[in-house]
Amino acid sequence: EASSSSAATMLMDAQRFTKGVVPVLLASFSSGLAGTLSQKNLQNSRKKATAGGSSSGRNPYLFSMELCVGSFLILAASLLVSSDGQKILQHGFFQGWTIQTLIPITTNAAGGIIVGLVTKYAGSVRKGFALIFGIFLSGLLQAQLGLASTGGAGGVSIEQVLGGLLVAASMYMHITNPPAPPQPTAKKQVKQD
Repeated sequence: EASSSSAATMLMDAQRFTKGVVPVLLASFSSGLAGTLSQKNLQNSRKKATAGGSSSGRNPYLFSMELCVGSFLILAASLLVSSDGQKILQHGFFQGWTIQTLIPITTNAAGGIIVGLVTKYAGSVRKGFALIFGIFLSGLLQAQLGLASTGGAGGVSIEQVLGGLLVAASMYMHITNPPAPPQPTAKKQVKQD
């Protein structure tokens, strides 16, 4: 019986890794890559064709709208094959909506625009730190109000404390060791006779 319990434990550990750790690492990698590419796209300036001036990068409002259109197309395509799509065809898109339905829609839209602006002007690393700090503050508020956490009886769990300490340490390291600014490259001047 001891071997069956150890086999069950090993199976559970393997499932935690493949259904827990691996997806989180993959999502973190994808999120970091998307943030970096978005920041590069928003902040890179292109030389203007006239007078050699430079622009200040892409318009964050237009960039947010482009992401919205792409998301809409993917969602519309997924509705074609899902049971929710069939319900929308039968009852209409706005069936069951109330005025409260507009609250998450509006906050999500405003949040998308704010994320675009923060990414353009502060960068994706600072945006990530702000997000993590906001989650940390939410956890502290949750503990102060005595609200029950997922599956718990309220308060701050040891995982939340360790997560907060990791965030504080990473913020400290990032602030005290800022990235070096890029060195200007010297342009070669060609003499014409």
